[in-house]
Parts: sequence; structure tokens; C-alpha cells
Amino acid sequence: MAKDNNKNVPSSEDSKRLSILNAAMAEFCNGYEKASTDAIVKFAGVSKGLLFHYFGTKRDLFLFAYDYAIQLVMAEFYDLINLNERDILERLRQIALLKMDLMQKHPMVFNFIAHASFPDSADVKSNILEQRDKLTKDVYPKLFYDIDRTLFREDIDVDTAISVILYTIESYAQGQASPDKSTADYYGEYKRYLSDLERYIQLFRTSFYR
Repeated sequence: MAKDNNKNVPSSEDSKRLSILNAAMAEFCNGYEKASTDAIVKFAGVSKGLLFHYFGTKRDLFLFAYDYAIQLVMAEFYDLINLNERDILERLRQIALLKMDLMQKHPMVFNFIAHASFPDSADVKSNILEQRDKLTKDVYPKLFYDIDRTLFREDIDVDTAISVILYTIESYAQGQASPDKSTADYYGEYKRYLSDLERYIQLFRTSFYR
């Protein structure tokens, strides 16, 4: 584990620590195995001793950076999403639009998350997969809390319908993800993603709603 176990987003005053994290995310986009701590400290303008003091090993730094990147994105996401919208299909549309907006705002962070989600080393793979599973379990209940169940047809099992909706969208997202894609690639296919999502939403609305 990293020597610094504080998982909070670093403050703006902690410029050296933040510089290391930014440099690390950029460097780890080349892959965990290829990433060099020498390159990270050179880009950050700090000593290697300071990197190890703050974060421990290269592995610790990678896992901390991944957790930091997710927290950064999700903090903004929760600030922007309108949970007063109780139609689950409209929430899905809103989520997709917000994700693209944040991707454009934080391209390097999303680039790192995209590459880190397909770890090229067994040394970190299990930890990343565990963090991804935990994120899904933590996020879904918050994003889809208090939806309007009266929108569904009376002959539909609402819980099953919701499971089908979320499983379909998640499977689609996983199918589009690739370790070879960068943020620019995802954003370049923005219109196609939205078009596909609209088709799914229309299908769900026709199949499950009154």
C-alpha cells in the first residue's frame, strides 16, 4: 500500500504532490510496465525521493492515481447531475452527455482512466478490477435512486426491467471500450454513441413504459 493512505483529493496548495499525480497519469497512459518513475519526477520537477515519500512504490503511485482520477471525475459528476429527473431513461441520457462534457474538460484524466482500466501487468490487475467493481456497486445505487417506477407498464416486473436496462447499457459501454483507444478516439465517436444510446432508449421506452 502507499505510504500516504489519505485517499482524499489533494488540496490546491499541495502543488508538488499534485504535480506528481498529473505527471504520473500522463506517463501511465503509456502502460504500467513501460511507465518510468524517472520520467514522472522529471516532468513533475521533483526528486525521486519525494515521489517515494508521498506515494511509496510505482505500484502504489499507480493505484493511488487511479483512485484519485475516479474521485475527481465522480465529484464533478455528482455536482452536475440532476437527480430530480426521475425517469431512468432520461437519467441515462443525462449521464452520457455529462460523461462526454467531463471527458472534454479533463482529457488527460480520462485518458489515464481509459488505459488504466485495461492494466498490462498482473501486479496491479486484480486491484484495478476490484476498484472497478466497487465503483459500480457504489455508483449505481446513487445514480438510480428514487426513479419513477409508475412510468413502467403494470404487467412489467420493474426490478427486472431496470436490471435489463442497466445490463444492456453497461454491456454496450464495455463493448466500446478498448486499451487502444484514447480520449480523442472516444470523443471522436461521440455522435455515434449518442445515436446508439437513443435507439436503446427508444426500445426500452417502447418495451417497458406505459
